[in-house]
Amino acid sequence: MKPKFIIGIGIIVVAVVAVMGFAIAGNSSMEVKVNDIVADRAKGVDLTQHALKLTGVVVGDSIVYDAATSHLEFDVVNSRDVLANNLANAPRIRVVYQGVKPDTLVNEAQAIVTGKLAADGKFYAGQSQDSLLLQCPTKYQNAQTASTTK
Repeated sequence: MKPKFIIGIGIIVVAVVAVMGFAIAGNSSMEVKVNDIVADRAKGVDLTQHALKLTGVVVGDSIVYDAATSHLEFDVVNSRDVLANNLANAPRIRVVYQGVKPDTLVNEAQAIVTGKLAADGKFYAGQSQDSLLLQCPTKYQNAQTASTTK
């Protein structure tokens, strides 16, 4: 093979690997639950420099939305069991989101929020469309549960 051909293939391979590396690094975020963040903060671990994907259950009483500024805040706890049985003592994380309030943001909704934990202890959601994903608990019942409730 000619040296120019080999150099050209080498450049293409390096470019493809670089693009893949940047794409993976840009989309990588550590998935954590509320209890993980609370435990790490208690140990003194600094999570403010990392992109995180926080999963938790929405506390309905904590939802505050200002339609004029599209500012939304709510608390999440680790699980539905905690929400039902031990809400007063449950560790919480305050989520701050800038955007229109989703219709599925209700009590006990499963939330997946991509963003960063700030020094003030609040979790700030990112600006992308998929930075706040919600699953309404009543909307996704399995077929057996749905048929017995009818």
